[in-house]
Amino acid sequence: MLLMASADTKDVEATGKISYESENVQEDTVRTAGLEAAACSLAVEEKAVWEEAEGAAAEMPAETAAEIPAETVAEMPAEIPAEAEARLEEEMEETEPTEADSGRVYELSEEDYDALLRLVEAEASGEDIKGKMLVANVVLNRVESSSFPDTVKEVIYQRHNGRAQFSPVATGKIDRVAVSEETVEAVERALCGEDESCGALYFVAPAYADAANHRWFQKNLTWLFSYNGHEFYT
Repeated sequence: MLLMASADTKDVEATGKISYESENVQEDTVRTAGLEAAACSLAVEEKAVWEEAEGAAAEMPAETAAEIPAETVAEMPAEIPAEAEARLEEEMEETEPTEADSGRVYELSEEDYDALLRLVEAEASGEDIKGKMLVANVVLNRVESSSFPDTVKEVIYQRHNGRAQFSPVATGKIDRVAVSEETVEAVERALCGEDESCGALYFVAPAYADAANHRWFQKNLTWLFSYNGHEFYT
């Protein structure tokens, strides 16, 4: 049985056990102190490492810091490789809007576009935007039909037995008009596919047409509808 520190001094001297016990306690104390010092040093080093990492993470956006592992960030190149940058520029060029992305169903040459604007203005200068769109629709329907020429300009300036198909061409009015913004809008909407013409290939204004010409329409064509003083046929 080991003696406690409060044992009588005489007994301690007689047994010597308290001295032995004290030596063990001292060794344990030194060993424990050493471990605590080492653990404290390690904790300080770990804290420094974490503070350095936190400082680096604070310099990047929160979402980036949260999503990209530290080892991945360390391996990321400082600059985009030249070939990758060139590929990125090519992809951006490919995604730039083109004429095909303009929303148009019909793509016209400059001559065709100018001729269509002038005809619509000359035929429907007093019409609302729908009336102007209907004129453009009839021209485009003819382009799509196998019974008429294949381009807008050819359709507009077509002659049958020497006679012009549209009165503004016959009178020369088509060359004298100033195209309005509303006419431009009407033509653009028609080119983008807006169509209420029901497939009409002909139109006539009975109030201004030659009586014989009007009778020809009624006798040889199929009446579709009337709009603002114009009759539409197919």
